[in-house]
Amino acid sequence: MNAVRLDDRRGLVRFGVGAALLSCSVLAGAQTMGDPTGWLTRIHQAAINRSYQGTMAFSAGGHVSSSRVVHIADGRERYERIEVLDGPRRQQFRHNGSMLTLMPETKVAVVEQVETRAEFPALPASSQRAVDSYEVRTIGTDRVADHEAEVLLLKPRDSLRYAQRLWAERDSGLLLRTEVLGPRGEVLESSAFIHLVIGGKLAPDVVLKPMKRKLDGYRIVRPQTISTQLDAEGWSVKTLPAGFHLVSCSKRPLDAASEASTDMPVLQSVFSDGLTHVSVFAERFDAQRHKPMRTMLGATNTLMNRHGDWWITIVGDVPMATIQQFEAMLQRRP
Repeated sequence: MNAVRLDDRRGLVRFGVGAALLSCSVLAGAQTMGDPTGWLTRIHQAAINRSYQGTMAFSAGGHVSSSRVVHIADGRERYERIEVLDGPRRQQFRHNGSMLTLMPETKVAVVEQVETRAEFPALPASSQRAVDSYEVRTIGTDRVADHEAEVLLLKPRDSLRYAQRLWAERDSGLLLRTEVLGPRGEVLESSAFIHLVIGGKLAPDVVLKPMKRKLDGYRIVRPQTISTQLDAEGWSVKTLPAGFHLVSCSKRPLDAASEASTDMPVLQSVFSDGLTHVSVFAERFDAQRHKPMRTMLGATNTLMNRHGDWWITIVGDVPMATIQQFEAMLQRRP
């Protein structure tokens, strides 16, 4: 398979639930009702500071998948349980930064420390910066999963990114539904709760007990992710596409959960415009595995190409022209 497995692109760019901002008061929430950008803050806060459970669906390029999620906010403690309901069975259990992923069919258990990631029903922690690249406005109200919602439109100020529609629950601000829109207003992909209960008393044991269980019969994998810098790894970047900034750079195993894994590290750099992300992966070129490729699934464009002795994979929910700009800006120092 070419570089990062295509099936894993959202596992590396998005999967799970999380965001990070300080909790808000009821008064602060009320003040955002007439302020479209204030809703972005409320969405952040609700995703991390609200307890909820439900079933969410994701649709892109004719493919539909669903997951059952439990998220518990208990003071400073965060607990999360996600069960993938389509295709191969997979469960994720997370307590703060500790995460366990179980794949029963292959009997693989992945134990790792993870950073906070911005994924449905959250937005990136820097989403307030998105107003530099997007016009934000409310466009009406709607009902999603039997919850009243405020509908926001984030319209890009240029052709480097896609428009998005967001449905935020009116009382809590929790993100109920998202749509990524193409240049003609067509829906490229969507995520939505189809059943949701907000609040209630949820027991952390639904997460902690599975994380403490004995994993007899499982092959336990403990991938190590090491934070680094592009220049320290021999890379430099020219001018980034407008609005994008480097938010993280790390080295990790390419596919630690695979039986065929050679544990060869891949360098991942993540760039964000405050709303969407682009990941750039660099690894040593292997003529047996690597063939140039361009793909599009929903809003996700992927480009794979040789760069001297290196193989570059670029993945993001942005137009292919933007992906190509990222390819052009990456330079290997002599």
